[in-house]
Amino acid sequence: MAKGHPKHNILQVNTMSEFQSEQQDKEQRNTPENSISMTNGGNFYFDVHGKQVRVWFSSFSGKEQIYVNDALVSSNRSWRKMSSHEFTIDGAHYTVKVGVRSWGEAFKGIYIAELYREQQLIDQDEMFLLGDRSADKPFSWKRFTWELAPWLIVGGLIGFLVGFFGA
Repeated sequence: MAKGHPKHNILQVNTMSEFQSEQQDKEQRNTPENSISMTNGGNFYFDVHGKQVRVWFSSFSGKEQIYVNDALVSSNRSWRKMSSHEFTIDGAHYTVKVGVRSWGEAFKGIYIAELYREQQLIDQDEMFLLGDRSADKPFSWKRFTWELAPWLIVGGLIGFLVGFFGA
């Protein structure tokens, strides 16, 4: 680090220690588990000073909703890779960013949520729609095809029935 920038080093250390403190606090909290499904969308949960922040999103409709203690504080429909929602809790400004890091991750079903307080990252989570999340297996086209096949078969069957009986 160059001379004359000692404040930057101190800020970095404080930022990391606060982030680690938030991560340790999160492990001790009693918040619901993050969840995601093709039919119900996804839910990320964060705890902010005893208040539950829930981030709900649908990868199909693009709808996103942010709740603080079950009260809707932000709602948006977005097809961007990453969208932001801003709200306040006890006078402090918070931002939630929800989405994907890249379109490749979107195709693989990897979603992330980041929680910022006053423009400082305090928590983040990611979820996997497809695949075995517990084993941390890498993406596999074979597994992707087998997980997508039932949806394609049902869609084809419905299309056939509508075309056959509707015409």
